[in-house]
Amino acid sequence: MPSATPTRETRRSTALAAALTLALGLAACSGGSSASTAGGEVDAAGVSAAAAAVEAASADPTFELQAPAFPMRDIAGKTIFNIPNSSAVPYVQAVDEESAAIAERYGATWVEYANQGTPTEHSAGIDQAVSQGADVVVLAQGVNVDLIVPALQRAKAAGIPVVVTHTLQTGDTFSPQAADLVTAQVTAPFDEAAALIANWAIADSEGEANAVLLTADEVPPSKGMVESMRATFEQNCPACTVKVVNVPVTDWATKISGEVQTALQSDPGVGYVLPIYDSMALYAQQGVTAAGKTGQVQMASFNGTPDVLKLMQDGDVMAMDVGEDIRWLAWSTLDQVGRVLTGAPLVADGDQKTPLKVFTDENVDATGTPPVAGQGYGDAHVAGYEALWGAP
Repeated sequence: MPSATPTRETRRSTALAAALTLALGLAACSGGSSASTAGGEVDAAGVSAAAAAVEAASADPTFELQAPAFPMRDIAGKTIFNIPNSSAVPYVQAVDEESAAIAERYGATWVEYANQGTPTEHSAGIDQAVSQGADVVVLAQGVNVDLIVPALQRAKAAGIPVVVTHTLQTGDTFSPQAADLVTAQVTAPFDEAAALIANWAIADSEGEANAVLLTADEVPPSKGMVESMRATFEQNCPACTVKVVNVPVTDWATKISGEVQTALQSDPGVGYVLPIYDSMALYAQQGVTAAGKTGQVQMASFNGTPDVLKLMQDGDVMAMDVGEDIRWLAWSTLDQVGRVLTGAPLVADGDQKTPLKVFTDENVDATGTPPVAGQGYGDAHVAGYEALWGAP
């Protein structure tokens, strides 16, 4: 990739516009088990396709869920016991806060079980929900159910349904050992988001991306997201260089910065750090700064966490974030939970049609200054879900 550029804004605008008109000359890329070696022919069609995908995902989303209506007000008096993957992740906190507000608006009690992201804590949370006689347990934002099967069995024996949210890629199902222990789920387009991250780096670099991908293997969607990114680089940029670094969720605060700094110092040609979850970017930026690469290395990620969108507004490291509307995710969670609590027909495959939107310097201010959870996506989900639920 080019070693220096005038400004991020100038390069991105030039690259995307040129790609869309097929005027770019590209070097393409290929992936291996942990890294790929540059080499390949220029592929103008690949960079054009990458830029077009990013452009298409930059508009406000529409509400596409089609499901039977039901009276959400019937959840009044019920207790929803929520166990997040980790309470230390700002994105998770934001989704849960919005979910609690919606539940309480419809008369339910939301109990948040704070934890630091270990299976032992997740199991203990389920046991606490059982002891308190909760009406439903929600396992939110990436809890690995295969690691807590005995606790799930105890919940089933107690007659407490379990809803898993934002954990599996749309179209995926749970393992045989867990499938009968989960009542319902809400899936997410993780792989599509990962492809957008890769496509942005391809277009932004004019096909010369040398990238470090940050992942957390123990989070269920992670491996699929990394494979989606690899496949996208292989398809649209077969000469890019890609290296993958794994950092478990419990180590993000202590290890991501050092891993990034080491990666950038060992390969001065790296121009992109791509964390698959944007809460990782809060620590990755520290590594970029420590390596003396501010203004030279760009980051792109996924989730749309307000603190990360603010990094985009304030600095020259965070360049793109594939956002999910935190409010929309909360409403989708309550839709499936409400169906479980009221006996209404479930969204059987868990696909609530939650959308994605790409944010860059050009449109990030639509999220607020500073960014606010859920702002910048429009509000199509509010009318959509209220039409299904009825008034509180």
